Amino acid sequence: MEFLVPCAEPPQAESEESDRCDEPGCGMLLSDGVCAVHATAPTPKPAVTTRDGGHTTGILEFPWGSVPVGAGELIIGRSDESSIGFEADAYPNVSRRHAVLWHDGRSLRVRDEDSLNGTYVNDRPVSSTDGARVSDGDVIRFGAHLRATVRNRPEQP
Repeated sequence: MEFLVPCAEPPQAESEESDRCDEPGCGMLLSDGVCAVHATAPTPKPAVTTRDGGHTTGILEFPWGSVPVGAGELIIGRSDESSIGFEADAYPNVSRRHAVLWHDGRSLRVRDEDSLNGTYVNDRPVSSTDGARVSDGDVIRFGAHLRATVRNRPEQP
């Protein structure tokens, strides 16, 4: 019978880089920025700009990247007028025009657009009439599975 005994130290890749894998318990030296064991590399954050070149009042962090909220309305949904239309196609229970985000002069707000599957802030339903205020760290859920974390940014003069 053969027994496998884990090594006290994980094997180290030969590399001049000082970066190590941040997976718990790994610590492998990264070769070209990629862990040989986990085949992962740090995901670069996309640059944040608004469509109209205006001020950014907040950012929504979606699974695929960040989307800025500018001075106007940000439409969330699967339609062509949405800022996330192409990416939202992977979420069939997100309506074509699901929700709208905007800055009311004091805070970032979200309103459900009478979507079939609802909009939620921290698992609380959002009204289609008044909407809800969102703050840094809040999680907005569109339908059953699409989530975005709010990151507030102060508006630049």
